[in-house]
Amino acid sequence: MKYLGVDYGQKKIGIAISDDAGSIAFPRDIILLDNIGNKHILYIDNLCEKEGVKDIVIGKSVDYQNKDNSIEKHIDTFIDILNKENKYIIHRIDERMSTSLINSENRFHFQKNQNSKTFSKNAKSVRDNTKDDDAKVAALILQNFLDSKLKL
Repeated sequence: MKYLGVDYGQKKIGIAISDDAGSIAFPRDIILLDNIGNKHILYIDNLCEKEGVKDIVIGKSVDYQNKDNSIEKHIDTFIDILNKENKYIIHRIDERMSTSLINSENRFHFQKNQNSKTFSKNAKSVRDNTKDDDAKVAALILQNFLDSKLKL
C-alpha cells in the first residue's frame, strides 16, 4: 500500500511518496501553498488518485513540552479542507527535529568536501541549496511513520 507524506509549511508543502509496499519513502515535490484557490489541495488530490494513495501522513508540529506550535492550527485547517469528503485516512506523526536533521545532513555532506580555503567562500552556496528541502523533510516524516508501523 502506498502512502503520501506531507511537510506542511506556511509558504511551501513538501511531498513524499512511498514505494508500493509502503516500506521506503522518497522525496517527491515541493508545492506552493495557495490559500485562495487551494491549488495545493487539488495537486495532492490528483497525485493521490494517480498513485492510488488512501493514507496520508502529515507531520504534527509540537514544541519540546509537547504543546502544539502556532502552525498546528493551520495544519488542522489544511487537513479539514483536504479530507472534507473523508477520502483519506490521515495519520499524524511528531515532526520535531526533522528539518534540523535534513539541514544537518546537508551541512555534513557539504563540509566533508571542503578545505579551509574554500569553506567560507562556499558556505553561502550550502544555505542557498538547502532552502528547498521540504520534500526531503516530508520523506523523513513518512519514513518515521513507516518504520513505526513495522515495529507494531
